[in-house]
Amino acid sequence: YNGSENFAKGKRFGFFPSVAAGWIISEEPFMDKLNESISNLKIRASYGLVGNDQLSGRRFPYITTINETNGYRWGVNNDYYRSGRWEGDYGVPDLTWETVAKANLGIELGLWNSINLRADIFKEQRRDIFQQRRTVPGSSGFVNNPWANYGKVDNQGFELSLDVNKQFSQDLFIKAWGNFSYAHNEIIEQDEPKALIGTSRSSTGKPVGQIFGLVDDGLFTNEDFENIDEGILKDGVPEHTFGPVRPGDIKYKDLNGDGRITGLDETAIGGTYTPEIVYGFGINTQYKNFDIGLFFQGNARTDRMIGGQYFIPGTGAAALGNIYSNVDDRWTVENPSQDVFWPRLSNQTNANNGMASTWWLRNMSMLRLKNAEIGYLLPQKFIEKVNMKTARFYIRGNNLLTFSSFDLWDPEIDTSTGFRYPPIQAFTAGIDINF
Repeated sequence: YNGSENFAKGKRFGFFPSVAAGWIISEEPFMDKLNESISNLKIRASYGLVGNDQLSGRRFPYITTINETNGYRWGVNNDYYRSGRWEGDYGVPDLTWETVAKANLGIELGLWNSINLRADIFKEQRRDIFQQRRTVPGSSGFVNNPWANYGKVDNQGFELSLDVNKQFSQDLFIKAWGNFSYAHNEIIEQDEPKALIGTSRSSTGKPVGQIFGLVDDGLFTNEDFENIDEGILKDGVPEHTFGPVRPGDIKYKDLNGDGRITGLDETAIGGTYTPEIVYGFGINTQYKNFDIGLFFQGNARTDRMIGGQYFIPGTGAAALGNIYSNVDDRWTVENPSQDVFWPRLSNQTNANNGMASTWWLRNMSMLRLKNAEIGYLLPQKFIEKVNMKTARFYIRGNNLLTFSSFDLWDPEIDTSTGFRYPPIQAFTAGIDINF
């Protein structure tokens, strides 16, 4: 039972109970005959509510705020100035806790005192999400749209982890581990404009952060035009409204069938930037005095819309715009290929080609060799002579290899244009000495 001053009186306290139970089956008498092989077997379940009072990043959202305007000037030469005040965020006194109902079912299995497996499935139902209204008409007089407990989001998935520790002989020891998690969420309810509900542009029923854009239909060819020089398309080819088009420009599908390509033809494409799958695995092996360790990490089911200002070479009137290493992989009059990275390039901004679409959507799934280390422990007969307990030489490397279908820049960095430095690849050599 918790209270918060972020809510108005009468709304400040929330009740968030939870319960959990587990059963260690391997401790039961009927499991005695299997103790040598099944060292641990446990099932567990939990259910509970969690409350969140951190709403919109501001304190006391039930109180209306007052903001400054740009002020007012008057006089013959605008010599006189006074700052002004107006209503900021509208205070909503009936705001209450955002709640999450969490359910989890898990199992733990240990085999031969060397293998441990853990598996969990979970489901979360987030309700009363504090969000800004989007369907308030301008005639209502609000400077900023008010906030409300309006949203609903469901999240579900599973997690797996495996650890293996095995001493095969006096000289050989192996430790291996891995983990895998999958989580998928869905917007159940939100304050979405009625004009979007039921259309391809609706995000209700989609994951949080769903990527939207146009669906490309390849590149324009000469056969699409009645007059290439004037950019006049043939009858039956949808009119593209984002700017003049020519052969080699991106062609889009008319999803709503009105004969024109506009923002109304956008739809959900790909997935989300946040990975739905995250995993990692590694191994540490010791053989006599040598040891080696490897750790890999990766993610999957993650997409990104690449592009942005000055992304396409030449889009800054030939003065700005990056030149990428694959600049030759482009459409040209001499090479009117559809299987290219860059559409037609020009020395001016091409709004049509810069639209968010499946042409620029990329799968950013990756697997990286995050760490690798090789070591050698000096034999005791050498180090005892200099009164040392242990001495170990090692070589370590970080971010050594990356495997991804996207190779224009590092797929893990937070950029849609590549204008950031990738993770640093580093090598270290050293010695650990204990006296």
